[in-house]
Amino acid sequence: MVELSRINYAQKYLDDARMLFAAERYNSATSRLYYASYQAMWAALGPPMGDRIWRHLAIIKPFVHGYWFDPAHPLQAPGLLEQFRLPLRQLYTLRVRVDYDLLEIKRDVVDNMIKLVGDVINTVLAKGRVSQ
Repeated sequence: MVELSRINYAQKYLDDARMLFAAERYNSATSRLYYASYQAMWAALGPPMGDRIWRHLAIIKPFVHGYWFDPAHPLQAPGLLEQFRLPLRQLYTLRVRVDYDLLEIKRDVVDNMIKLVGDVINTVLAKGRVSQ
């Protein structure tokens, strides 16, 4: 069940990233893109067990596995969304590098990440059931 408020924020953060991209603020766009993907994954997975929050790299594995839309998928099998694993890890690494190391990121890299995050959000919306 997809959390409506989180997927809405994911879409807003993606829109923010597009505006920052248009203004050639690529580092800021990268940060917003990462948080858009994070909120989309959280929307798909729901809250973690207990009163915890999803850890940044730890959220990728269960998202990619796909149990949130196919609970019968074997745990030992490759994830149903493997195409997202490496790009999402790269986006996380880029977000850390632009925020903390002040890496100057190139336009084409951000453009590709905009497409990635749009695909992640669309996948969550297509495969999940939306809850209030």
